[in-house]
Amino acid sequence: MLIRLKDSFSACLVLGLIVFVPVLSSAHHLVFPYDMSTFLELEGLITEVRWRSPHIRLKIAAENDSGETIEWELEGDSINAAMRRGLTRESIRVGDRVRIAGNPSNRDRREMLVTHILLPSGEEHLVHDRPRPFRWTNESTDALSVDTSLGRSIFRVWSFGSSHRPREPYVYTASAQAARTAFEPETDMLALRCIAPGMPNAILNPYPIEFIDEVEQIRLRVEQWDATRFIDMVSDQVPNGTVSSLLGYSLGNWEGDTLVVQTSRVDFPYLDDEGTPLGEEAEMVERFTVSEDGSRLHHEIVISDPRNLVEPVIVDGFWSWIPGAEIRPYGCEPE
Repeated sequence: MLIRLKDSFSACLVLGLIVFVPVLSSAHHLVFPYDMSTFLELEGLITEVRWRSPHIRLKIAAENDSGETIEWELEGDSINAAMRRGLTRESIRVGDRVRIAGNPSNRDRREMLVTHILLPSGEEHLVHDRPRPFRWTNESTDALSVDTSLGRSIFRVWSFGSSHRPREPYVYTASAQAARTAFEPETDMLALRCIAPGMPNAILNPYPIEFIDEVEQIRLRVEQWDATRFIDMVSDQVPNGTVSSLLGYSLGNWEGDTLVVQTSRVDFPYLDDEGTPLGEEAEMVERFTVSEDGSRLHHEIVISDPRNLVEPVIVDGFWSWIPGAEIRPYGCEPE
């Protein structure tokens, strides 16, 4: 559903409630709950810009049908995601009149998750690093085109392709659901204090990754949080005395052209950004498979946590091969 402002804020809320449908999203951390089934457009003057990761934030003053000026708080993606779409700090300036599109808050606040921005120059940019069409211009998304020159090698930089989604909804234990209910994103979300997540969340966010072959181990770089995983390709079990850590201990092996990675010993309090606890017994099994034409890296992860999940959950996503893509320094400023 599309709602345009100058439509009133109250109309936005009513319509949003009527059409609300739960949407399975990626693990990417969002501070406010948004109605992903509703699109809102508004136009106004930028009054504040906070150019930082993990989220770019803007404030915009827009008029409603009554001529009243209303200030909206807008949440974008990280600096790296925006820059990959051609958006820079110099592109967004206080005082600029812009057009914005995105998903409104599903609570009684004037907040929006921004997906598109139309600048005074007439240039349209995608704010989130997710494949989607432009709304107001005929520009193409050539940045998402792929090249197949490296065949089926996994050892390269892979760019974000699609959000990870569970095949079936998560089913939580009673204690896990109670913890989720008590979780307050604005105060409890560790990412907002620039505390990097552990597995499995570390691999489920929409950022580039890179595999590096080091013979007895594979180094897996993840752009978000400047994280590095090491996959043991020699051992068949976790070595004695291994201490639990943020990203756990990973054992890898090849099943044909598929890299299978088993991870355990994760020391992090949460499974996701929504307050789901992560138990000490949690284990993950990942399968990384390059497509036949070499253009995609498919990812399947099975998450098992008997303390917090009634049954294991299977989550799927993929990355795309884009020539010239790089892992950039992430950087983070606490919100």
